[in-house]
Amino acid sequence: MPPPIVTPPQQKTPMGPTIGIIIILLLMGVGALYFWGERLNRQNQNPPAYIPADTGNTIEIQGFASTTLP
Repeated sequence: MPPPIVTPPQQKTPMGPTIGIIIILLLMGVGALYFWGERLNRQNQNPPAYIPADTGNTIEIQGFASTTLP
């Protein structure tokens, strides 16, 4: 009868460092998206459109303002 084959016990690798790296990478990704969004918001800020002053050609009827034609 051949001798039984003995396999060495498998060592369990710790999952803590792997989970920590995944969390750090996720936080860095969220931070990058946040700063990228802020940069896009600053680029798209246009000054408000120019609205000329009121010339006084309005008539108020029952609480509603209506512009008269010149």
